[in-house]
Amino acid sequence: MSLFRFSRSPLLVLSILIIAVFGFRAFLSVPFRGGSSAVHKLGARSEISMLTFNIWFAAEKMEERMVALGKIVENLEPDILTFQEVTRDNLALLRQQHWFAKYHLTPPDITKEGRYFNIILTVFPVDKWQVHPFKNSPLNRKLITAEIKRPVSSSKNTRFVISTTHLEHSGTFAKLREEHLRESLKLLSSYDNVCVMGDMNTEGQFDGDIVLPWQWVDAWLSLPGNTNSNGDTWDQSKNPFIRKHGGESSKKDRLDRVFCKLRDFKVKEMKIVGNNRTVKSSVLPSDHFGLFTVVEILAKTEGKHNKHSQTASEVYFKRPPGWEKLIKQ
Repeated sequence: MSLFRFSRSPLLVLSILIIAVFGFRAFLSVPFRGGSSAVHKLGARSEISMLTFNIWFAAEKMEERMVALGKIVENLEPDILTFQEVTRDNLALLRQQHWFAKYHLTPPDITKEGRYFNIILTVFPVDKWQVHPFKNSPLNRKLITAEIKRPVSSSKNTRFVISTTHLEHSGTFAKLREEHLRESLKLLSSYDNVCVMGDMNTEGQFDGDIVLPWQWVDAWLSLPGNTNSNGDTWDQSKNPFIRKHGGESSKKDRLDRVFCKLRDFKVKEMKIVGNNRTVKSSVLPSDHFGLFTVVEILAKTEGKHNKHSQTASEVYFKRPPGWEKLIKQ
């Protein structure tokens, strides 16, 4: 009996060694899911999607409105969000929603902010960020900027910069609004790929046409079929949250804008969101509508963004005649 067991042991050991060798080879051939495959998935990106929204600081139906806003975020799954008129209350309601956790918040410390403020949320880690207070701003308006490194697949170390602001409102501050936009574009013009978006409060009756420096585009107007007359994000006839205003506020206008300076990207698509009630949401998210924008990396065979028709070195407002007479004294 002992001789039989001894004769089997070399075969058993050999079998175990063979199984171990093939098992180890199989292990080496399977990619590590937390490593190279995850990196490849991130590197395969060719687009960046962005949503900007003035989410309204008012307490009116705030909880229902933030739920409606969350439904839009869940549906669109934007890579970047920029919100204006954020308060500690409406931000707390957004934090409770499950989608919020996947975004990085800029600025990260809101305790230093005032009654209402602006934020940037991005699925990409932020490499650098800064807050720039505007000069001579009665309401302490600011420009927030976040730099993102390599958000898409590219042979170059492509950096994308997102910025948001909320400019002064009404005709009374029309000139100051122009100064602050000029200040913003000067600060951002050193970047190759940058979009600044938010509630610019640009009213046609006071500001007229915004003439941008030749490197910049109004993303909405850069796409075929879009005009100043079909891009309204403020519409008293469609939004029940808008109160009746006097002559100093437009009944409808394109208050919210997306301005871009792009070297390695182009504007692919853009649409107005949050302008319709749905079965899932019986209220609109805000007194403003939002803007959803997608930019895509330029292929090597493509030319640069060819929608630049401006020749100005600085942004300026081509105001309509008699605009100053509309301002209440």
